[in-house]
This record gives sequence, structure tokens and C-alpha cells, in this order.
Amino acid sequence: MSPKPDYPFFSPQSSEYSLSPSSLIPPQKEETSLDLAWLFSVFRRRFWIMAMVAGTLAIATGGTVFLKAKKVEEAFKGSFQVLVEPVTVEGRLARLSLLAQSGTGTTSATEVSKEGVGRSDLLDYETQIRVLKSPKILEPLVEKIKVKYPDIKIGDLTKDLTLDRIKYEKDGKFEGTKILEVSYADADRDKIIFILEQVKDVYLEYSLEERLNSLNKGIEHINKQLPELQGSVDGLQKQLQQLRERNHVNYPEETAKDLAAQARDLSSQHINTQAQLEEAKANYAGLKEQIALGNPVAVLLSSTETQQAYSLLLAQLQTIEAQIATDSTQFKEDSPPLQIKYEKRENLKKILIQEANKVVETIAVKIQDLEARINYIKATEKELQNRLDGFPKVLRSYADLERNLAVASESLKTFLEKREGLKLDASQSSIPWILIKEPDIWRLPNGIPLSFKEGNAKRTVAIAVILSSLFGIGIGFIVEILHSVYHTPEEIKNATKLRLLGSIPTFKKLRKYEKKLEKLADKKNLLLVPSDFPKPNYSRAYLESFRSLYTNIDLLGTSRSLTIGSAAPSDGKSTIARQLAETAASMDRRVLLVDADLRKPQLHLRLGLKNSLGLSDILQSDLSLNDVIQQFPLEENLFFLCAGQTIVDPVKLLSSGKMQHLTEQFQGFFDLVIYNVPPLVGLADGHILAAKSDGIILVVCLEKTDRGLLDKAIENLKISGASVLGFVANNVKNYVPVSYLMPRERPSRFPRLGQKM
Repeated sequence: MSPKPDYPFFSPQSSEYSLSPSSLIPPQKEETSLDLAWLFSVFRRRFWIMAMVAGTLAIATGGTVFLKAKKVEEAFKGSFQVLVEPVTVEGRLARLSLLAQSGTGTTSATEVSKEGVGRSDLLDYETQIRVLKSPKILEPLVEKIKVKYPDIKIGDLTKDLTLDRIKYEKDGKFEGTKILEVSYADADRDKIIFILEQVKDVYLEYSLEERLNSLNKGIEHINKQLPELQGSVDGLQKQLQQLRERNHVNYPEETAKDLAAQARDLSSQHINTQAQLEEAKANYAGLKEQIALGNPVAVLLSSTETQQAYSLLLAQLQTIEAQIATDSTQFKEDSPPLQIKYEKRENLKKILIQEANKVVETIAVKIQDLEARINYIKATEKELQNRLDGFPKVLRSYADLERNLAVASESLKTFLEKREGLKLDASQSSIPWILIKEPDIWRLPNGIPLSFKEGNAKRTVAIAVILSSLFGIGIGFIVEILHSVYHTPEEIKNATKLRLLGSIPTFKKLRKYEKKLEKLADKKNLLLVPSDFPKPNYSRAYLESFRSLYTNIDLLGTSRSLTIGSAAPSDGKSTIARQLAETAASMDRRVLLVDADLRKPQLHLRLGLKNSLGLSDILQSDLSLNDVIQQFPLEENLFFLCAGQTIVDPVKLLSSGKMQHLTEQFQGFFDLVIYNVPPLVGLADGHILAAKSDGIILVVCLEKTDRGLLDKAIENLKISGASVLGFVANNVKNYVPVSYLMPRERPSRFPRLGQKM
């Protein structure tokens, strides 16, 4: 290709682009619900593994069960029945009356008549059945049976001997009768009858002797304990009586309350009397002072009582004072009338002084009385306080004695009630159990002995089939988990949170073509594909998937440079890069496809072009773009830059400043630049170019790409700062149904993109 300055695909473009990484990565949504679609897809993919494992296990376990079922011998069963409680009402009512009188039960005397007869069992049937099957009862029985059947053991008897309480249905519920059924199973009918006869004799003998002896022993034990309990109760009662007599109390708590009330009353009296005393002393001192000053009138006017008592004298004194005042204006001081009145006034004052002294003496006597009263109250308070100080000890002793007496009395009452109850049981136990059905073999209505086989083979097989199915399902899910690849585009989308840009259907012919091409290139080190090498014919659905992919990419924004990469080799990235470039070129876009795989270039073989001078050469020399860029012969808008010669250190070239300059030139000369890069995991080539371009598109091959490798590739891309535009799901099965296309749109062979149809 000769250099041409005016070559059409070297004209710079004026269109702008503003594509931020944040706008390309879809928002992440948390999914917490159960993915039923994934479950159904796992069942669909792993159905044959699940079915094979479940079927193998089911056949193995079912065969084993049926083989064992054939070896089981035919067996028979026999039984007898005994009535273990009296049917009459008297015995049960006597039990209820005893409970009502002793207080041990919740049944009162008025409730006895209300208690249903069928609900007042005198026997604990569960306990009784356990006792009858206990070693103490069965060991002597085994010794009797060994006389005829020496091989029998107590374990065999316990396993084959069954005791059940016969029940009936009433109002939708099962209630028990007073009848016990004892059954035994074995292959020998004579042995069944013999063992049942022996069991019958032992059980009836137990009903007469063993149980009665145990009850009598209980009564005897209680009788031995009663005198000691009675003596303890009597001793405590005597101590309580002595405590009451010694402290003069009958009810200590009430006495303590009375003493406390008395103490409060005395304290109140003490305070009031002390106040009266202080008031009297103050009054006495004031009146003495008035007498000393010669003012008896003030003394007599000090209280209401003295005012009323000496009102006449005070009135006379006031009258004389008034007369003296009146006469003093008429007569001289030494006149006889005034002298008589003066003398009369002096006599009245003397009388008032005498009476005032009497009032003061009365107050002095009152003071003495109040002091004597205070002394008495103090003495009484001291005596009462001494009694109160010692009363807590009395209360504690009284409470201890009462508590011990209550415990001892309750124990005595309980023992007496137990003795009466045991006596009642003993009297009822003296009535033997009644055999209401003799030992016999179970028979059909026609009289033929009923035979059966132990175990339930059908049920066992059903359980085995269910467990085998569950195990097979589990194995299927384990295989699904261990096979860490993606199966559907939705799985990739949910796992990576990336945008699904397109789905490429499975094209088996293309995969076969690429494998043959790789083998031929590796074998002969081809630089150009032979013209006679057979090429695949692409289906309409396959080509339409790339048009949809390009449309989705174009809708993201003005992306002018794309990197096509994958986590691992053979995921189909080179094929997708080539088909995407052809699709974009067919839609009137000038496209440059760059093979940036400088380690193992093969994209030129798929295009049918030479790999002479390419990217590695232009990076290491001063070659012109016109010298290395080739035009695709079938599409005038598609140009190709091959990888060139392989080099030892391609990372150094791709990260150079010249490579950065080239990428900027490519974006200026072409509408779209597509870079095909080596696998991302383990190699830095793709990360470098992804960071230099507008974004990278990840190719994920279903049923092949490992989940861990893809996660690692995405993590490395985040570190390198590359924008992940989304992913393309390759090798999607059942992508577009053929029935969707119109009949006229179903050609058997479709031309390549760029060819006329």
C-alpha cells in the first residue's frame, strides 16, 4: 500500500465524544430472593446425572430390600386380654371421695358427682405397661419358658411381646378402656400359645401378690415414720406454747404492732407535756416579775380564768380609782372624803396582791405536776423500749417455730394421706385382674390363622427411592458447583453486575473451521490462508446477533475505540472482534481492526490477509500507516492492521509513548477502532490497551469460561483504570428460534457481511 496523503480513511473526524466510566457501568442491584430460574436451569442441565445417580441407588437399595424380604419367614401372632380395673362405679367414686377429703387433688366434694366415670382411671397404664415389661417380671418368665424352649432370651421376649391398652374413638378422640391386650409374634404357633399361657399366669399372679406386697411395704414404711413425725409436731407445738406464756403473747405480730403504737403515743404525750411545762415556767417567771413590781392587776388579768374569778375586785378597784379622780378635783388631798377613798384603795390592793400570789402559787403547783408527769412518761418509755428491743428475737423464734411446725404438720398430713391412698389401692388390688379373652392365634373371618411377614418392603423401597432421588439431586448440584462455568447470559449478568451488550448463538461450523485453521497455522506456520481452504457459511441468526451487538454498543455513546478481550484463550474474542468490525463497516462506518495480539497473532488468517508488516513493526520503526494498514477486499469501509512479527516483550511496546500517539491517530482517522488483545488473565497487554481506549468489551464463552478467571480479569481491569462497557455472551444455545423468521427469510446459506444478497 503506497502512501497517499489524501487517502480517504486518514481524514480526521470532527465528532466529539464524552463517555465517562461511571455512565458505562450499570448500577448494581442486590438480589436477595431465591433464583428459581437458576434452579430449574440446573435441573435441566444436570437431569441425566441426577437421574443416573438416583436410579442406580434406587435399584441397588430396592434390590437389597426385596432380596431380604424373600428371606423373611412367615410369622403368626396371638394375644389375650385382661380387665385390669373394676367396671363398677363404686371403686372410682371412692377414689374421688378420698382425694376430696384429703385435699391432695383438685377435686372438691361438690365436683365428685360432676366427674365422668370414664375419666377417673385408678391405674397409670403407661407405668403399669413398663412394669409388666421390666426385667424383674420377665426374667422369671423366661426361666419358665426355657423349660420347653431353651434358646429363648429375654431380649427376644422383650422384642416380640407387645402390651397395648385397647382404645376406642369418642367425639373424634381416642380414649382408653380398662383392658390390656398382650400379644406375641413368632413363626411357631404352638410356641405362641405356650408363651402366652406363661405370660398370662405370671401377670395374673402379679396382680394378686407382687403389687399387693409392694403396697403393703409402702404402708409399713409410712407407719414406721408416723410416730417420729407426730413427736416432732408435738414438740414444736409445746415450744410454741412456752414461748407465748413466757412473753405474755398469743399473737406476736399483733402484740408488736400494739407496742409500737404505745411507743408512738407516749412519745407524743412526752412532747405535749414538755411544751406545757415550758409554757408554765415562762408564765410563772413573768407573773413573779409583775408581783415584784407591785402590779397584781396584770397577774389577775393574765388568763381568762383569773379575769372571771376576780372581776368584782377589779371592778371595785376601777370604781374607787374613778371616784378618787373625780373627788380630787373637788377636795384637797388631806380632806376626809379623799383619805377614806385612799384607804379603801389600799385595802383593795392588798387583797389583789394576796390573790395574785395565790395565782402564782397555783402555777408553781402546775409546774410540779407537769414535771412529775414527764418523769413518769420517761420511765414508761424506757420500760416499753426495753420490751421492744427484745421483741424481734421473740418474733424470730416464734416465726421459726411456726415454720417448722407447718413443715412437720404438712409432712404428717402427707404421710397420712399416702397411707390412706395405699390402703385404698391395696383393697382394690385384692380384686384380681379378670381374663376376658384366652390366649389364641389371630385368625381371619373364615377361621384360617392370619400370617404376615415382618417389615414393609414397599414402604422401605419407597423411602429408598425418595432418599436416592434427593441424593441424586444433591450430586447434580455438587457437579454444578464444581463445574465453575457460566451457562446463561443471566448468570453472567447477576454474577458480574455488568451490562449484557449482546448474545452470540452457537455456530458449530465456525468452531470447526477455526480449529482446523489453528491446526493448519500451527503445523505449517502460515502467513496467508490458502485460497482453497473451505470457509463457513454464516446463518442469518448468527449475523443478526452481531448487528444487535453493534447497535447496543452504538447506543452507549460516541465510543470510537473499543478493546475486545476475554479472560482465557479460545473464548471467541478474535471472531467477535472480526465480525463486529465487519458489521460496523457494513453500516457505513469506517472501521480499523487492530490485531494487538503480538504473542500469537491469528486474526489475519480469519480475514484471509497477510501478516507481513504490522503493529509491532510500526512501533519499532518509522513506517507510515499507509505502509502497514490493509483494506479488506470484501468491504471498502473495513481496514486491518495486523500484528506483525512476534516479539519477546510486547508490553514494552504497547505501553510506549508511540503507542499512545498511534491510538490518538487511529481515533482521528477512523470512525471506530477495534483492538483484538491477548487473554487478560496473566498478561498485561489487554489491560494496557483497554486503559488507552474508550472501553473494553469482555467476551464470555458459555459452558467454557471459568468464573474465577472472569472475576480475576474484572478485578485487574478495575486496577488498571479501564472502563468495562459490558460483556458479550458467546456460544448461546437456542438463541433465535428458526420459526421466528419468515419463510422467505430462511435461506439455507447466507452470504458474508459486505456481500450483496
